[in-house]
Amino acid sequence: MELCKNCSKQFEGNFCSFCGQKKYTDKDKSLAHIFEEALHFLTHFEGSFFTSIKTILFYPGKLAVEYCAGIRKKYYKPISLFFMVVIIYLLNPMYSGLNQEYRYFKDNNVYGSMAKAAIVKKMANASITETDLMVEYGQKSKSLSKVLLFVFILSSTVFLSLLYYKQHKWLFDHVILATEINTIFILLIFILFPLLMLLIGTIFRIDEDVISDEFFALISFIAFFTYNSIAFKTMFKESKIKTMLKSLAFTILHTLFFIFVYRFIVFKVTLWFI
Repeated sequence: MELCKNCSKQFEGNFCSFCGQKKYTDKDKSLAHIFEEALHFLTHFEGSFFTSIKTILFYPGKLAVEYCAGIRKKYYKPISLFFMVVIIYLLNPMYSGLNQEYRYFKDNNVYGSMAKAAIVKKMANASITETDLMVEYGQKSKSLSKVLLFVFILSSTVFLSLLYYKQHKWLFDHVILATEINTIFILLIFILFPLLMLLIGTIFRIDEDVISDEFFALISFIAFFTYNSIAFKTMFKESKIKTMLKSLAFTILHTLFFIFVYRFIVFKVTLWFI
């Protein structure tokens, strides 16, 4: 018998029964082993990542249902998948809809007065001109708006728990479905749709200004509502009418949260970091 180098417990075989640590040998210090581990990571990452992407794109709700049922080996962890998609968007933000320019908040009909008061206070405390504040806001908000996307998982979990409280699902189930839904929200609306629009515009030589923000928002709403309807039906197995009504309610709540709450959170957090 020998001691585990990780937890100092005695164990036999190749793996510790207490912490799972692999038995350490001279082979683990070889250069070949480093490449072996790197290859294992890449093949495992590719397999589970693309399987998960394919599943959430073409089978709404299936990943959440199977993951909650304990079928997890073939999938990338949902939270990790969400943040991977966020990173992809962060690296190539073709559509800046998640972030709003500084002037949007001052002119907002709902919280414009609060935004103006926060701006005046920040200018006084930081001894900064509004022009400099505007420039710094533009630089910092681009990254912070992506980092703060996790709040969508929290809000969606609350909405799902309220809409389906009679089903007595575990909170875990709602979190996983909320994660899948928001992964597709970012992937579809902020990565794939803009790419598709760019491709169509290039092929048919359509000016970007021809496609209005209102039209894009309508198409995005319909696509998101459709996805939610299928995912809810898969997860909660209610009638079509109930599923569509709850999906519509969820999509509206999600949209309102996105427009009014999330953007204001980004605004306040960005000011705090300046």
